[in-house]
Amino acid sequence: MKKLKVDGVEIVYLDEGKGPCALLGHCSSASHKEWLPLIEELKGDWRVLAPDFIGYGQSDPWPIDKTFSIEADVKVLLALAKKTRAKIHLVAHSYGAALALEAARKLGSRVKSLTLIEPVSFHLLRLENHPEWKDVEKLGISVLDPVAKGDDRKAAAAFMSYWLGRWRWWLSPKRFKNAIATTIPKVALEFSIAIDAQTTLADYAEIEAPTLLIVGSKTPPPTRAVIELLSDALPNARLETLKGAGHMSPFTHPAELNRLILDHLAAER
Repeated sequence: MKKLKVDGVEIVYLDEGKGPCALLGHCSSASHKEWLPLIEELKGDWRVLAPDFIGYGQSDPWPIDKTFSIEADVKVLLALAKKTRAKIHLVAHSYGAALALEAARKLGSRVKSLTLIEPVSFHLLRLENHPEWKDVEKLGISVLDPVAKGDDRKAAAAFMSYWLGRWRWWLSPKRFKNAIATTIPKVALEFSIAIDAQTTLADYAEIEAPTLLIVGSKTPPPTRAVIELLSDALPNARLETLKGAGHMSPFTHPAELNRLILDHLAAER
């Protein structure tokens, strides 16, 4: 693992392999390890850059005396893009996919391809007056209120029950639940993206890179709504549905998901 500083925050990242560059972004409450099965597939023929975003994995937390910026983690991707002169293939899930969309706008022609698994660019639902925005507001309240009261375990239960389902969360090992609870204050900061972001569908329509959008057939309505909006807006996008998967497909359906990703990367290499 390697390290770099982004706005004074130490970021730890994986840098393995040689060849075309794939830059991977993980979801909230995770780390680069989310992508270990894919990294194993790629590193023989690709250079893989995979960060732990701020406050996750081995990277430093966001400074408590600074206001969190929606650009903070985007800058992590941009800093890693500077580690190579090659064009970038961005692959990302959930929060990471929302960041990858923003990074792609800034990187422009340097992006060779995009693979986005259910980006949580929920601000689009607000800007488009989409009815699913109400679900996002409810989720935000269920996470932010307990965090404000110091009850990170309750916030973690609300957050992960939404994405995993109540029974799967209830049956999860205590160690896993504790690990998620430690990341919840950062998750709360990330909701500022849904609240404050102003990037429009017209802005995203400027992204010309070939884009694969992947959605699980059992994903919650807000993420499906975002994917459908992006599918219509991005000029070179195609949509694939992963049968039987929910939002957490990199963990629940890695083989099927990674096959879609690898096929797209091979086609755009």
